Amino acid sequence: MKYIKLKFKRKLMLSTKLLLLITLLGISSVFGSKPNIKISSSALYPRLSMTDTEKQMHWRSILSYDQKFGSKFGIDGLFEYGSENNHFRNPFRVHHLTADLNLWNHNLSIGRIAIWNALQNARVDGAQLNINTKKLGTLSLVGGLKAVTDFSDTLFTDNTYFMTSWSKGRIGKNVAVSFWMKGDSDEIHPFTGLYFNTSKFGIRISNALVFDIGETKLNYARIRLSKKFGDHTVGLGFRQKRFEYFSYFESVSDKINISPTITFDVNSMMSEKLLWRNQISYRLAEEGKSFIVSSVNYKKVQASFLGGLEGDNKMFGLILGATHRLSGPLSFGGSVALNALDYGDFADLKSSSGAYGWVGWQPKDFIMLKLYGRFSTNPYFEQDGRGGIIINVAF
Repeated sequence: MKYIKLKFKRKLMLSTKLLLLITLLGISSVFGSKPNIKISSSALYPRLSMTDTEKQMHWRSILSYDQKFGSKFGIDGLFEYGSENNHFRNPFRVHHLTADLNLWNHNLSIGRIAIWNALQNARVDGAQLNINTKKLGTLSLVGGLKAVTDFSDTLFTDNTYFMTSWSKGRIGKNVAVSFWMKGDSDEIHPFTGLYFNTSKFGIRISNALVFDIGETKLNYARIRLSKKFGDHTVGLGFRQKRFEYFSYFESVSDKINISPTITFDVNSMMSEKLLWRNQISYRLAEEGKSFIVSSVNYKKVQASFLGGLEGDNKMFGLILGATHRLSGPLSFGGSVALNALDYGDFADLKSSSGAYGWVGWQPKDFIMLKLYGRFSTNPYFEQDGRGGIIINVAF
């Protein structure tokens, strides 16, 4: 009984805080334009993951908000309120919140800044200045402290962050060079990176390289060449990455290397309704593992064949899925996996079987409700049976 009362109090606090936040945002429309607000709520039981296997209920609500105050000033934010877990110790989280000022062609943002590009991703409490020019490209400067999303551990406030980057061009034909430093109370870790997209002789070239200056090691590399032959696109790629697992797994404190991987893929547009994708990957180094994925998308039906080879060990699997919308607001879909668990060629192909199904209801464009359930057996979870509900609302 006490547990039920505690759950009720938490839900009441959630509803009150969200209502208060929405009210304040609504009042702000008096001074600015109509705010764009989207709310997504979900509940899942039981919550299971590779880092937190407690069989507890997991729920959260995410609110995104952006609003203009004239042509020069705006506010943009992404907030979350949800159940506590090993990754988030406090229920209230701020993923992004900035006050943005446009000065001619230049932009100044102050607050919690999310940096996400081909070279790195980071979340910083500080300021970002973008100096845009038509001929010389864009110079970006970022400075601040590593953000603590749920305000649970103030030790990160000693971790400084600085980045300067230059970019020029448009999507599909651009170049970017960055230099950034991550610091703590003991030392500073410098990095540099290069990213570009271009095409020569009908071959599209995409490249991203990150170099760890402090340890004089390659931190990340991704190179891809592709060329179209009629309705077919052929690609050849290479990638390598070091994962800083200590950010997610407390028991692991070292960087873990993923061996260099070579990929070859062919994507074929057989018709307007039929897409066929094929990729072969080979992971170098001592393990010498091969992966193959072949997927067919026809209208709203998908079939994927997966395989893995390591010496004399072989494994093959199949995934079948489909979605369908009825004449009214109802839709449904699901998938069945037979001896297949696909995390891409970064992770090993593991034996897994299961089923996933959902039913959606969307009476209006701005609201959607989805019920879903899943059960599978795989080596990562003791029990992977769960069900949940998702509600999306846009104002």
